[in-house]
Amino acid sequence: MKISAILFDIGGVLIELNGLPSIAKLLNSGLSYDDIYKQWMASPSVIAHETGKIQADAFAIGAVNDLNLTITPQAFIENFATWIVGTFPDTFELLAAIPSNITLAALSNTSPTHWERVEATDLHQHFQHLFLSHEIGHLKPAPPSFQIVLDQLKLPAEEIIFFDDNIDNVNASIAMGFKGHQAFNPTDIKVILKTYQLL
Repeated sequence: MKISAILFDIGGVLIELNGLPSIAKLLNSGLSYDDIYKQWMASPSVIAHETGKIQADAFAIGAVNDLNLTITPQAFIENFATWIVGTFPDTFELLAAIPSNITLAALSNTSPTHWERVEATDLHQHFQHLFLSHEIGHLKPAPPSFQIVLDQLKLPAEEIIFFDDNIDNVNASIAMGFKGHQAFNPTDIKVILKTYQLL
């Protein structure tokens, strides 16, 4: 079984997030995190911002309206920036342990606001290719996001392992031929990579 590349989601896989708890507090609702995530991803302003169509100020105004929040757009965007907690303790150890002949890439639904926080950790330096939704104009689990990866890497999907915390994204990758796996941290990833004899 030939593996040529590993494609990582960033948030909730290599970077710790507190987004869903933060949204839950802002919404002040008893919805499950799954339902809150669906509500978040149904916001036209969220979609527009994370596909690079609107800037942070318009996003903040739109998100407050879309989600019927009771805080100001300025307070919201300040809260939003804090959703990136930082890398998990063993993130860099994991990436360093992967054989050097394996291409490392990232496919992330993200925004300029959050990506600035990710860059502050230097995580981006460990990837040869970055596919960020606000730059490529597509969000997972839509097939075009995965197709862009294939077009750029010039590899067959079956030679690429993909890790994501969201099962819909994992299933979408599998439908495209990737070796998709759900993972919530580097420890999960290590277990899976050992089954491929890559660690």
